[in-house]
Amino acid sequence: MKSHFISSAQHLVLAIALLFCGSLCLNSVPALAATANGSNANQKPQKVILDTDIGDDIDDAYALALVTSLPNVKLLGVTTTFGQTRERAQLAAKLLHLMGRDDVPVYAGRQGTAKIGAQYQWVQGFAAKPLRNGAAVEFLKRELDRAPGEVTLIGIGALSNYGDLLTRYPEVKTKIRRIVIMGGAVHVGYNNQPPATPEWNIKCDPVAAQVVYSSGVPLVMAGLEVTTMMQLNEARRKKIYAYGTPTTDALSALTALWGNGTPTLYDPVAVAYALGYSFSDSEQQNVVVEKDGLTRIADGPAHVTVLVNPRKEAFLDWYVAALNPHK
Repeated sequence: MKSHFISSAQHLVLAIALLFCGSLCLNSVPALAATANGSNANQKPQKVILDTDIGDDIDDAYALALVTSLPNVKLLGVTTTFGQTRERAQLAAKLLHLMGRDDVPVYAGRQGTAKIGAQYQWVQGFAAKPLRNGAAVEFLKRELDRAPGEVTLIGIGALSNYGDLLTRYPEVKTKIRRIVIMGGAVHVGYNNQPPATPEWNIKCDPVAAQVVYSSGVPLVMAGLEVTTMMQLNEARRKKIYAYGTPTTDALSALTALWGNGTPTLYDPVAVAYALGYSFSDSEQQNVVVEKDGLTRIADGPAHVTVLVNPRKEAFLDWYVAALNPHK
């Protein structure tokens, strides 16, 4: 029969094995957590500037809330684009103030004729500290000169500010780490079916988009292929609003003013990717912009990272968790 006694040597071997297993399991937890969250973020804070047409569709507000909720992010500033940019800047500034981020400056871009939406009612009569006098393009140039190669530009509106920047100061092209945009479509339309159709942000300023797409700056396109299906349903909205933070209370109020039912989180997909949280695959393409704002694949060197094959449920669950103040 086999002995039930273990020798001293066997004890030593068993102890070493248990220690090794424990160390391996503990070390694997962060990696598993990162995989579950879709996180590829580096430990070093990422320097970003958000360019937004906040005040029309509601997803810009949800995108700004996401930027300020994620770890390892240094938000250098917010710039506003398209139409009533000063009013949009006031909206962004109030939202930042309620988030406790008066340290983040807000600069308005070139004025246009398009009017801001009903969300502006939330701002009237409020003077927020983050709002600065001065042009968005000049702010962008200063920050790029200050940290060449370190700043990611995240564009979730018309690309007017970036077009102006690259036209007026072409020398900054080599100083931009990359530009991540919510914009365009090369495979599908808003119904998530072929053919591709002009996407709103590109269509609002096709000339600026042509400048950006042909600039040679590393470009990532979170287009309709990975955004148009990202509806934030009522159950998920209730979870977010139940957090009861100044940020989520503001999102609840702004969503009510917006008044169009279920928000689609177009812009947060681009923000998430820019900050290291990928919920899609990608392909390299040569993308050109037509006069009507259509973005299409053309022959030539692939210079745009196009996001495809989104993981919808994983992204939406992650977004809800990202705004949890107790995470």
